[in-house]
Amino acid sequence: MEDSQIITLFYQRAEAAIARTQEKYGALCHSVACRILADVRDVEECVSDVYFRVWNAIPPDRPKSLSAYLSRITRNAALDRLDYNAAAQRSTALTCAFEELEACLPAREVSLDGVLEAQQLRQDLNGFLRAQPKQDRIFFLRRYWYGESLREIAAACHVTEAKVKKSLYRTRKRLHNFMEQEGITV
Repeated sequence: MEDSQIITLFYQRAEAAIARTQEKYGALCHSVACRILADVRDVEECVSDVYFRVWNAIPPDRPKSLSAYLSRITRNAALDRLDYNAAAQRSTALTCAFEELEACLPAREVSLDGVLEAQQLRQDLNGFLRAQPKQDRIFFLRRYWYGESLREIAAACHVTEAKVKKSLYRTRKRLHNFMEQEGITV
């Protein structure tokens, strides 16, 4: 079934929309959640939560890419679950990846100004990534968006772990310089 047909089912509030989404994108949602959460029960609960969130979001949302939309919602749901499960514990592989980026990105604020700054930061970060070589961009997204380990990235891209590590280091350094040039305090 095509994505547009699935979205139409959501707009019609047909329960079949969830079943079709699960059939077509269940494995993708599980994969994204597994990269962040270690416990299989948490992954299952997270994926179920994704279907609930999508049901509530479409309509009014009409995503251009259903797979990207579901990936984003799954990632956010998994991060919410991770925060819930490990409020005081900081031992996951994804936490290590985020710690690598701390020196490049500004601290988050929870105010209206903070929300506006976050939107601008997202635009700046997207622009920065578009300007990077394709392979560096792929390494960056696989590491910091999907939470893959250096070994997984190297295997998937048919390069050495050292190459991935060096590329990520250089990209983080360029990102830090970019942020400074844009006047974003880190």
